[in-house]
Amino acid sequence: MDESEYIRIGKELQNLIKSIPLNWGRIQNNKTDSKINMFACYTIGQLEKVICGLNENEKIYLRRRWFIWQCSRIDEYLFCKSFNVKANPNPKDQDWDIVFYNNNGLRFDIKGTVVPKSMRKNFNTNNEKKIINFYYENQSKGIRYKVQNRLFIVHHSFHNQERSIYLRCHWKLKEKAYDAFVEKLRLGVDFVKYETVISKCIYILENENKEFSFKIN
Repeated sequence: MDESEYIRIGKELQNLIKSIPLNWGRIQNNKTDSKINMFACYTIGQLEKVICGLNENEKIYLRRRWFIWQCSRIDEYLFCKSFNVKANPNPKDQDWDIVFYNNNGLRFDIKGTVVPKSMRKNFNTNNEKKIINFYYENQSKGIRYKVQNRLFIVHHSFHNQERSIYLRCHWKLKEKAYDAFVEKLRLGVDFVKYETVISKCIYILENENKEFSFKIN
């Protein structure tokens, strides 16, 4: 991804988001995923062309899958705007997405997510270990199971949980958050340990007054 692609896709995602529900509506599954080659679609027009023959539920599912994939591509791009961050030269490698400061011990998979439903009522950003344990134990099952260093980009609106999906496209705020994380990492970060790996949350937030911020513990 380069700057022009980032600008183009970023705008497409901000338009597409208006028609995507927060919840999946169905469990992420290989059966629906296999109906198209989503990863060959680099514009919303290309996606709409290949899903035109599917039913409406499948279309919504694949639009959301494509939306989340493209958001993850932009997240990686925004991290790599720092010269202290490099992308994995092998995009098919599922072990890691980015590396910080050329340190192999600081290779991470990037995972965009939201606060688990069971934690939303009394959620606060200080109980980082609890939420990270939940993500590892509940979002990495089946054939997608992979225990690796992860950065969880947690999107949450205290005003209205339905708005959390909009935070995935708050690119300017994310760029500031990722720059802050790179600098914090240089000074020293207290990672959460899970089994043999390390992890951290970067929170992208909207408060009850519709004000946006980020937080890194």
